[in-house]
Amino acid sequence: MHHRLLRAGLLGAIAFVPALAAQTPANTLLIVADDVGIDGIGCYAAGAAPPPTPTIDALAARGVRFTQAIVCPTCSPTRASLLTGRHGFRTGIGMALGNNAPGLAGTETLLPELLGPAGVRTGLVGKWHLGTDLGAATPVAEGFAVFTGALGGALPSYFQWPKVENGTTSMSIAYATTDTVDEALQFVQQSGAQPWFLMLSFHAGHSPYQAPPAALHTQNLAGLDPNTTPIPFYKAMVQAMDTELGRLLATLPAATLANTNIVFLGDNGTASGVVEAPFDPARSKGTLYQGGVVVPLIAAGPAVLGAPRTEANLVHAVDLFATLAALQGVDARAAVPATTVLDAVSFAPLLTAAGQPAPRPFVYSQEFAGSTAMTVGGDAELIRDSRWTLLRTVRPNLTIREELYDLTVDPGQASNLLLAPLSSAAGAAYTALRRELARVRGYPWATSYGTGCSGASLAPTLAVLAASSPTIGSTFVLRVEGLSSAVSATLGAVGLDAASWHGTPLPLDLGAIGMTGCSLLLAPVSTEVLSSTAVTAVLAVPLPNSAAIVGLSLYAQAFPLVAGANPAGVLATNGVEAVIGS
Repeated sequence: MHHRLLRAGLLGAIAFVPALAAQTPANTLLIVADDVGIDGIGCYAAGAAPPPTPTIDALAARGVRFTQAIVCPTCSPTRASLLTGRHGFRTGIGMALGNNAPGLAGTETLLPELLGPAGVRTGLVGKWHLGTDLGAATPVAEGFAVFTGALGGALPSYFQWPKVENGTTSMSIAYATTDTVDEALQFVQQSGAQPWFLMLSFHAGHSPYQAPPAALHTQNLAGLDPNTTPIPFYKAMVQAMDTELGRLLATLPAATLANTNIVFLGDNGTASGVVEAPFDPARSKGTLYQGGVVVPLIAAGPAVLGAPRTEANLVHAVDLFATLAALQGVDARAAVPATTVLDAVSFAPLLTAAGQPAPRPFVYSQEFAGSTAMTVGGDAELIRDSRWTLLRTVRPNLTIREELYDLTVDPGQASNLLLAPLSSAAGAAYTALRRELARVRGYPWATSYGTGCSGASLAPTLAVLAASSPTIGSTFVLRVEGLSSAVSATLGAVGLDAASWHGTPLPLDLGAIGMTGCSLLLAPVSTEVLSSTAVTAVLAVPLPNSAAIVGLSLYAQAFPLVAGANPAGVLATNGVEAVIGS
């Protein structure tokens, strides 16, 4: 028996006893469209001429439409992130997988493995595209109770394709989009009164671009060749998907539909060959620019309270892991082994009312070709907040190119701010983004902050020793510079907080104790007398060899004792912030 199934049994016996006792009244329908960005859905009004999508538009009209939903730039990483709650650099899924790729490791816990033991019937119909290491049975062995669809990334034809049903493969001649909805209806019918989770994973609008059955769309394709004029065929395929989705929702019993939370997601931006201005083919699917990673995300159903609305808070596909689990009564963090790092943050509170606090101030995304992220030319990652986005790309010579954009004034990302001196706002944003990136990725990172004070012709500063790096198991070394023989001793202070000290906000003006013009920049946890020469002193911070401290921020400041420098005879340096890396 595959070790996933053994682990699922243990999870069911241990982690989900509370969930089994609780009622999970609502069903969940997760709809994933393939290669459909915000330019492909009418209610986003982002494309020049999107195809008709009345069914999806109606969902938005009675629910929440997210305007800043971020995914990965290709399909396999997005699917892996939403099913595991973990970024690609943790799962190893960084690009679209080949047909015979191994996929997710057996140690990963997938969303259906959380929901099944909680009494929820789970199913996936349509596209899998997360590896075939366990053959045709892979999606079922990965935790889904039911799988019917195709294992790979692209169908050879929407009208003739290898269909897998719970491990058995046969050739189907049913139009794939129609077949996916037929299977979804069968899954719901067979679920009876049991709560269910269904991932309805369309292949549309992924290539090959082919004319759907005429009854499913209104595009005029007469005399057109999809090889030379693919856009009308793409629009027809997206419209056909919307039509079939409408059939699904119209066929579900009214009581079932009223008790079902529906989430619609695009797995990445629209493919370059079928985007239209103002979208840029060079900044579409497969890139970390906005056109590649900002996608439609719409939620409707009993979990959505208040008036229909748009939601501008940042969310990520990885957050669906925790959010969808929460909607069916499962605490994802409690259900997954404590040693497993989760990146998912539930955005379920955003569904309950407008004006909720942002669940996350930053989002991260990446694409990479090697087994380890950011080690091969072409690998890339982004970190962004509600206004600024930082892109980092590995050049062929393995150096890093960085791009910083202010999305409020440059949504098309035309002007890389790092090519010129940064404004104070851009500089602060760059520092904040680099800090958060270090925390997410476990990169060692350090920067100076705040200002010191001067006296007795001295202006001491604290700097990171060039060869030193704040990594676990090492000694992080800083040097106090600008001293003289007038300094009788230098104290070093290290802390874990630069926001407040014993309830007093930082920085704290130390003028009241005679340190004129000086400020305390951290909440000290430890202090020591530093070893010094006539002009420098060294602050050495030994870091434990523990993964538990990776991503933790520590702060340092030094205090030279100089008689006559001020009434207290003590100066203060600037501070240094460091994020501990692995």
